[in-house]
Amino acid sequence: MKKAIAIIKEIVKLPRVSIKLSTNHEEGKRIFESFTKRHPRMPIFANKAIGVALIDISKFTAKAEYIASVNGKNSAAYFSRKAEKSGYSVESIDPNQHQKEILEIHFSNPDRQGKSLPDNYKTEIQYPLNDYNRYYAAKVDGKIVGYIWTIQSGELVVLNRIMGHQEFMKDGLMYLLATEVIGSIIHQKSLVKYVMYDTFFGASDGLKMYKKRLGFNPYKVNWTKQ
Repeated sequence: MKKAIAIIKEIVKLPRVSIKLSTNHEEGKRIFESFTKRHPRMPIFANKAIGVALIDISKFTAKAEYIASVNGKNSAAYFSRKAEKSGYSVESIDPNQHQKEILEIHFSNPDRQGKSLPDNYKTEIQYPLNDYNRYYAAKVDGKIVGYIWTIQSGELVVLNRIMGHQEFMKDGLMYLLATEVIGSIIHQKSLVKYVMYDTFFGASDGLKMYKKRLGFNPYKVNWTKQ
C-alpha cells in the first residue's frame, strides 16, 4: 500500500504536456494506437501516458546547447567524449545491409534489463526504409557495435530500439550514440518538439540513470492526432 501511495504522489507531481502524433502513415497510426490504448496494469491510464521519458528539444537551437545541458562530471557528454577519444563514431546506416552485425549485438547479451531477449530480436527482419524511420550506428575499427532505430510521428521522435554490444559498453559508446542522434534531430530543425525513450516506470535503476544523464525527464502526456 505504501508503495502504491508513493507512486500516486509521484504521478501527481509530474509535469503534463500535449503532443501531436501524425496518423497519415502506418507508423504514426501504430504509435498512436499503442500509446493511447489502456495500460495493462493501470487501466485508468493510457498505455504510454504516465512517466513518459521525454526531452523537450524545442528549447535547443543547436546540438551544442543540448550537449551543454548534459555536461559535467560522469555526464552523458563526458562519456560521449570518452568514446570519441577511443575511436568510436556515429553514422546513418541501412540496417538491412548489416543484419549479421545487428544480430551479433543482440546476442552479445541475451538478458537485457532483467528480461530475456524478445523473439523478434533473434532473427533477421525487414527494416522499413522511408522518411519516418531512421537508423544510426556506432562504429569502432569499422565494426558496428551499437545502433538506434528512430521513428518520427508528428511532433515526436521515438527511440524505438537502442542496443549496444556488451563487449564495448564500458567505453561509453551508448552515450555517444544517443547524444549524436538527439543532436542530429535538433539539427534537422523539423516540427519535432520531443524525443521519447519509453517510460521511467518499470525501468531498472541503471536505465533510469542513463535516461537522466541524457536529459530525459518523466512527464504525463496527452496524445492527440495532428
